[in-house]
Amino acid sequence: MFENAVILDSNKHGGLGYHPVTDFSYARNVLSAPLAGTEIVRASREFPIVFPTTGRGVPVALMGYAPNNNLWVAKDGSWAGRYVPAHLRRYPFVLGEQSGSDRFVVMIDPDAMSTDGSGEPLFEKDGIPEGGIVERARNFLSTFQRELTETEAFFEPLRKADVLVSRVFTVRRGEEQIGQVRDLQIVDTDKLAALDDATLAEWARSGLMAMVIAHLHSLQPDLFSNAPAAAQAQA
Repeated sequence: MFENAVILDSNKHGGLGYHPVTDFSYARNVLSAPLAGTEIVRASREFPIVFPTTGRGVPVALMGYAPNNNLWVAKDGSWAGRYVPAHLRRYPFVLGEQSGSDRFVVMIDPDAMSTDGSGEPLFEKDGIPEGGIVERARNFLSTFQRELTETEAFFEPLRKADVLVSRVFTVRRGEEQIGQVRDLQIVDTDKLAALDDATLAEWARSGLMAMVIAHLHSLQPDLFSNAPAAAQAQA
């Protein structure tokens, strides 16, 4: 959804305005969203939470199984669910890595901005307005980036304890198979139960066990049982 993102530049984007996003058509092809630890419990009440087999070691919310078919985006572009993951809420802003540096820069999708003088201005004559949308977006993006890094470290014990197992879920509509979801991992309950008491106690005290329980509950009774456009998915 950020394929058209460019670095925010006051000279190029001084005349652009921002309207709060109400059309989620940009997310129609977004089938998963990385989750910060602060949103996992809330997200688990609506989305299946799984762990990817590649990439960052953070849990993700699954939102679909076929290209251009996010089950939470309605035909009219409205969001059909209760919770919108932070990964989607940051649009049309995103952080990009600054070339040759470990610093990040704010980027935008200019196509999502107004050019007719309406909306909240990104810039004023003397620069970025204090408390304006650019400052708010930068704070949100920085916080989300930090939380993702912390979440990755928080869930590292699951990998070290080897309790994550790969699963392939078959998606059905009634008796008809309509798709599959691959390249994901879930916590194996047998491996979890086999852990020693000291490890389980440590996970309970740190809050990791609560997150594991939320993850496991999100998979019941099937992968997409809470999706507005319901489809059954079984391992």
